[in-house]
Amino acid sequence: MKLFQLLPLIFIAFALSANPNQKVLENTENYVFKETPNLDLKIYVFKPDAWNASQENPAIVFYFGGGWNSRHITQFVAYAQYYVSKGFVCFIPNYRVRSTDNSQALDSVRDAQDAFAYVRKNVKQFGIDSSRIAASGGSAGGHLAASLGTLKDSKNKELSKPNALILFNPVCVVDSDKNPKRYDFARLGAEGHEISPYHNVSDKVPPTIIYHGTEDRLVPYQTAKMFHEKMLEAGNDCTLIPFEGKDHGFFNHGKHLAESDYRKTLNYTDEFLSKIGWMSAN
Repeated sequence: MKLFQLLPLIFIAFALSANPNQKVLENTENYVFKETPNLDLKIYVFKPDAWNASQENPAIVFYFGGGWNSRHITQFVAYAQYYVSKGFVCFIPNYRVRSTDNSQALDSVRDAQDAFAYVRKNVKQFGIDSSRIAASGGSAGGHLAASLGTLKDSKNKELSKPNALILFNPVCVVDSDKNPKRYDFARLGAEGHEISPYHNVSDKVPPTIIYHGTEDRLVPYQTAKMFHEKMLEAGNDCTLIPFEGKDHGFFNHGKHLAESDYRKTLNYTDEFLSKIGWMSAN
């Protein structure tokens, strides 16, 4: 085999060794939930031991971050594995990103809505309780999860509505007037307020927990406070947990030691899920 033929194989082998979660994902049960002009979008399914379709397990759908531009699809593999061990069925859907699909944030939102609707349409197949399906995500993925709880979905209606939100340094305030360079129409595919969770808060947003670093240089902590305060004003159940002095992505698995922010977010999330009756308190 010639060198130029070997190079892609060498690159793939290096990528797998550098990110073992990629191999986990590749060996995970998956389905195509949506066809687009560029690619078929898959959703990856993680099931508990002794799973069977007659069960009614709680579920979490995790959306990776990357500024609607990059595909960090393995970001929540560790979280999915953890919650599978707690009896949840977990999902990681792919969605279009600008760097590879020439897409806009609005496309990502629509993909996120379609992915969640796919899960809800197939609750019997996946053995999950339709009243206990959470949406979760980080950064731009946090925006997508928050969008499910706030934006109207003319296509899927209530099928794309989560029963809880678990948000990690989410982009909740998309304001083209205050930040035109970052949130211009070319990047978003819509006016900022149209896909801004903050601008679309109603009194029907499900119970929500937010984790945000106070020194986040990409998504300012102040925006999380704004969203949190508006949620409370609307009468919603919302908790904001600040991580003092932490920057963007503080929660990612693998960046810290065992007693890290990753572990802390798991503990807080366990408490949140226990509070809303989705899992037993330890």
